[in-house]
Amino acid sequence: MQAGIVGMGIMGRLLAFALHNAGWQVSLFDEHQADNNCSSTAAGLLTPFSECDKADPLICRLGQESVTTHWPNILKQLTEPIYFQQAGCLVVHHPHDKAEWQHFSQRINSKLVAKDYFQHLSKETLIELEPELNKFTTAYYFPDEAQIDCQSIMNSLKKYLQAQGITFFFNTRVTSLATRQIVTQSKIYKFDYVFDCRGMGARTVFKDLRAVRGELMHLYAPEVQLQRPIRFLHPRYSLYIIPRPENNYLIGASEVESEDYSPISVRTSLELLTAAYYVHSGFAEARIIETKTHCRPTLASHLPSIDYQDGLIAVNGLYRHGYLIAPALVEEILRAFKTKQQDSYYPELWKSYDQCFSE
Repeated sequence: MQAGIVGMGIMGRLLAFALHNAGWQVSLFDEHQADNNCSSTAAGLLTPFSECDKADPLICRLGQESVTTHWPNILKQLTEPIYFQQAGCLVVHHPHDKAEWQHFSQRINSKLVAKDYFQHLSKETLIELEPELNKFTTAYYFPDEAQIDCQSIMNSLKKYLQAQGITFFFNTRVTSLATRQIVTQSKIYKFDYVFDCRGMGARTVFKDLRAVRGELMHLYAPEVQLQRPIRFLHPRYSLYIIPRPENNYLIGASEVESEDYSPISVRTSLELLTAAYYVHSGFAEARIIETKTHCRPTLASHLPSIDYQDGLIAVNGLYRHGYLIAPALVEEILRAFKTKQQDSYYPELWKSYDQCFSE
């Protein structure tokens, strides 16, 4: 079987990885040369349970499957070591945001019936976990949550696929997709199946597709010794502090409703740095290594969708959960191919599911 995949974000690369390992011949297309996509501007959080306060339970199910099964299996097959940490995630709040804290608590307690997914910490138990968070009197702890170095995994997947002989078409603008064919400005390519992973480039397929801007700062903070991701509740957007090896930190905001690809704003920079400084005063002497911005493809439901036609599958709407749910979405697609839709775990994802694999 031959597959043509358009889009080299995390969804496209993981799909190419899985199809190749399943015996397919794979070709990858992208209109850019470098990693100019939203997957390269992500923090790599794998937090299915703490996302439940706002996300649909389906995101939690997909994310739990990815974290516990698929990501460990993927990392075992790659030759390069990838930073992957499963030490849990903490959620804290500013004293002035008690209403936001109460709403978060109510949503988590109502959605996560199995209470072993999280713990409500006192100040003493919080300090045992994170000694440098001593200004907070309480927190929620989600022990099974994880994070991954998304820049490294993107590079490693690219190297792995190239070493396996996968055909890459960089700087190749796809003008249209159709059943079993990809049309570029210079040629028509034929495949057994075509997979559309273009994100914001697939507006002709997903009519309600919109952009949600993501903004990220990379800091070097030698005076800060945090061990696990911290979510700091903020009334305007979710704000994260993600520790990486050797005192590197990612500071991110994930929910700005805007199709804006311009550099990070002064307002956002001030808010991110002020929040980081409040969480830990050691960030005052941190160095700003770089800033990144991009837009994430989002559907009206804030859920992913798999649009199936004969010989053409389009996957989109991963929103801010790309690294969390992409491995499970890939497995869902492969599962459907293997079982002719008889063993789908997530039939609600399939936009034309009644016609799937009926040929």
